[in-house]
Amino acid sequence: MAPRKNIVLTEIKPGENPYAPVAARYALDILKATDARKLDVQVVERLLRCDLLTDLAPDAGFGRRGYRGEDELSPRARLEKAIATWRKKMPASATRAEIDGIAGVNLRMLGALMEFDEVDVRILEFTVVMHSSPGLKDLLEAFGNTTLGAIASLLSVATAAPASDVLRALRHGRAVRSGLLELRNDDTCDVPERVRVKEGVLDLVLTPGLARETLVARFLPNAPASTLTWSDFDAMSEAVTTVRDLLGGALRAKMRGVNVLFYGATGSGKTELVRLVSKELGAALHCASAEDSDGESLSAGARLTSLLLGHRLLEGTGSLMVFDELEDLFSGDDDGYRSSMFAAGRRGRGRWRGRAQGMSKAWFNQLLEQNPVPTVWISNDVENVDPAFLRRFSFAVEFRDPSPKQRARMLSRHLIASDRIAPAEVEAIATRHAVPAAVLERALASARVISPTGAADSRTVARVIAPIDRLMNGEASARAVTFDAGRYSLEALNTPVDLELLSARLQGWTAGDRPGVTLCLHGPPGTGKSEFVKYLAHRMGREVLYRRVSDLQSMWVGETEKAIAAAFRQAEEEGSVLLFDEADSFLRDRRGAQRGWEVTQVNEFLQRLESFRGIVACTTNLVEDLDEASLRRFVFKIPFAHLRPEQAASLFERVFASSLAEPLDAAARASLSASLDRVGDLAPGDFAAVARRLAVFGARVSVAQCIDELRAEVAVKRRATRNAVGFAAAR
Repeated sequence: MAPRKNIVLTEIKPGENPYAPVAARYALDILKATDARKLDVQVVERLLRCDLLTDLAPDAGFGRRGYRGEDELSPRARLEKAIATWRKKMPASATRAEIDGIAGVNLRMLGALMEFDEVDVRILEFTVVMHSSPGLKDLLEAFGNTTLGAIASLLSVATAAPASDVLRALRHGRAVRSGLLELRNDDTCDVPERVRVKEGVLDLVLTPGLARETLVARFLPNAPASTLTWSDFDAMSEAVTTVRDLLGGALRAKMRGVNVLFYGATGSGKTELVRLVSKELGAALHCASAEDSDGESLSAGARLTSLLLGHRLLEGTGSLMVFDELEDLFSGDDDGYRSSMFAAGRRGRGRWRGRAQGMSKAWFNQLLEQNPVPTVWISNDVENVDPAFLRRFSFAVEFRDPSPKQRARMLSRHLIASDRIAPAEVEAIATRHAVPAAVLERALASARVISPTGAADSRTVARVIAPIDRLMNGEASARAVTFDAGRYSLEALNTPVDLELLSARLQGWTAGDRPGVTLCLHGPPGTGKSEFVKYLAHRMGREVLYRRVSDLQSMWVGETEKAIAAAFRQAEEEGSVLLFDEADSFLRDRRGAQRGWEVTQVNEFLQRLESFRGIVACTTNLVEDLDEASLRRFVFKIPFAHLRPEQAASLFERVFASSLAEPLDAAARASLSASLDRVGDLAPGDFAAVARRLAVFGARVSVAQCIDELRAEVAVKRRATRNAVGFAAAR
C-alpha cells in the first residue's frame, strides 16, 4: 500500500488529538445515561476494560492489569462505581460538546455548504470525533451489536438532539443523502462499524482552508480527454446525436432526473464517448472517485457516495457526472456501506440475482428521478440490474465491439513514421483481431520494444495481439471474417444468376422504406456461397457480421431466440451484411419438429428475416429440406453447383501456377478440362484445400500430381457424405 500523504496541520502539534476534550465530553454524556443494571454482563466486562474509563477513573476499583481492591463487588457494581467516580471528576454538561480549531471551522463549513440542518451537523461531528478518538471508539465498541433505534438513542444523548430527529436523519437526512455520512444496514455490527464518514473526510476535516474545490478535487476528479474521435462512433451516429442533444438540453434547462446508460462490451468506447460529448458541450465531466488517497480501489458503495456528494456540490454548475461499473452495485459483494435507504433483495434464477447488500428499490428509483446533475452510468453487463431500475433511465446506448474499420482507424492513429506497416496490413490485423483500441495501442508499443530498430512491423504486432485476442475472445478469435479481394474471381462460381450484374445493382443499395435484401445461397459444400457474400459486402463497402448456428444456440430455453434477435439488431445498427452460415436449423421444415423450442426458434428467425431492413444472407447445403415458408421470405434464391470443366481448368491454372514444376504447355491445357471432368464434383473449396496442403510442403509438383490431390479431396468429400450420421443421415 502506498504511504498516506502528509497533511499540514498548522494548529495541531504532533501527536495531539484535537478532538480529545470533545471525545471525553461525549463519553461522559453517554456513560451518565447508561444504566449498568440493564446491560448484558459481557457488555459490562468490555466496558470495564476500556482504556478511556480506566484512565479517567483510575481509583474506581479496577485498572489496566485487572481489578484492584473490593474484589467482592460484582462487575455491574464496579461499573456503577466507575461511572459515579467519573461523574464527580467531570463537570456537568450544560450544553453539547463543541469542536474548536481547524476541525470545528471545517465541519461547520461542510454543514453550510451541503445545507445540512442542525441535527445532521451534530451527527457528522460526532461520527468524525468517534473515528478519530481511539478511546471513545473503544468505549462504543464495548456496547456491541446494536439496532438503528439504539444508535439513534445513543447519538441523541451525545449530541443533545431529540432521538426522533436523529433517527429521521439516519434514515433519510441530508448528511446521509449527500454521501458524507455512511450507514451500514446490519444489526450484527457495533456502532463504529455501522456509522462512519466517507473515506477521506477525516483527513480533509483537518486540512486548513477546506473549500468546495478541495472536496471536488478529492472525490470528483475531472475525466481526462478522450483518445478517440467522432469518426470512431460512425456506426452509432444516431444514438450519439441523441445523447449529445439530451445532455445538452438537460444542462441548459437545469433538468432533474436525467440519466443515460452506456452498456456493452469492455473496451468498446463507452467512457471515451462520454468524454467526447462533454467536450462538445463545453461541460466539465466529473467521475465518481474510483480510488482513495492511497491509490486503493474503492468499493461500489464508496463510489456511490462520491456520486451523491457530486450531486450536492455540482448542482447548477453546468457539469456532467459519470459513474463507471454500475453492475458492481448489484453484485452482492460490496462492503455493505450505503445510505440508510438500502435493503437487501433477490429475485429469480438467471436474471436479477440481487442488489448489493442493501440497496432499496425505492431509494435508487428516487435517485434516478431526482438527481440534479445529468449523469452517465456505464456498465459492461446489466444482466443483474433490476428491470425496474433500467426503465428509469432517460436513454440507453448499447456498445458493441468496434468494427474492423473502426479498429483499423484506431490502429492507424497510433502509427508513427518509422513503423513498417502498410495500410493493407493494418486492415488485415484489424479484421482478424477483435480487440479494444487500448490493446492495439499497447501491441504497437510492445512491437517497437521487441524490434531491434524500434520500428513496429505487422508480423510482430499480430504476434503480440494474438494471445490477448485468444484470452479475450476464446475460439471466436479464430473465426474472424477475412477476404482477399485481389485473389477473388466470380468466374469460379457455377450459378445461373449473373452475379456480377447482381453485385453491381446492389452496390449502392441503402436501407429505407423498401424491403431488406435477403439471399438464400444453396448448393453443395465448397461451391463458394459464403465467399460470394464476403465479396458482395466488399463491393457494398460494408462489414460482414458472421454467425454460425453454434454461435447462437444455447442450452437454455429462450436464449437462442434472444441471440437470433441480437444478431439482426446488431447488423441493422452497424449496417453490416449479416451472414448465417449453414442456417439449416433455422430454416428447416417445422412439420418435422419434435419439441416446442424447435418451432419457436424457426418462428423467431423467420419473423426477424421478414421485418429486417438490412442485408442478410443464409447459406445451406440442404435446400430440399427447408420449410416452404422459409424460402418465400428470401428475395434472392441462388443455386450454386459444382464447377463446369472449363471453369475447373481456369481455376486450376490460377491456383496452381506457382506450384507447378513446369508451366502448362498447349498439350497439357488441351487435356486439362477432360482430366478434371473425369474427377467430377469439383468445387472452389477443393482447390483451396489442395493449395493449402501443397503450401505446407513447399515443393514443386506436376499437373498429374495436382489432379491426383484433387481426386483424393473429392473422394474424401464423397465418403463423408455416404457416412453421414444423426440428423444429416436422416435427411
